[in-house]
Amino acid sequence: MVHRILDHASVRISDLQRSRRFYEGILGLEPALRPDLGVPGMWYALGRAQLHLIQNVAMMPGGIDPTNPHFAIEVDDLDAMRRQLKAAGVEVLDFGAQLWILDPDGNTVELRERGDAG
Repeated sequence: MVHRILDHASVRISDLQRSRRFYEGILGLEPALRPDLGVPGMWYALGRAQLHLIQNVAMMPGGIDPTNPHFAIEVDDLDAMRRQLKAAGVEVLDFGAQLWILDPDGNTVELRERGDAG
């Protein structure tokens, strides 16, 4: 059986401090450890998954932009998924530890291997 688990969902925000007041102060979410990604943002733990806030930044050139609102799915074998996507002719932005794709409607999806941090 292949396991697919929601790892995180990501949304764009315009003002990090205002968003922190909302998500932490009003909703009571607890901040999660976030590495320096070169883009302002905040991560919150939500049970097994996380909510990632990404402050609006200039869009990356090309079709797939990892700073777009997206959700991430944990997969058992990222190499097998990479081969499957290639065989299906799906465009992939490959960061090694994560694969970024667009669904048929242009929604950004991140695929990451089970246990990969971030």
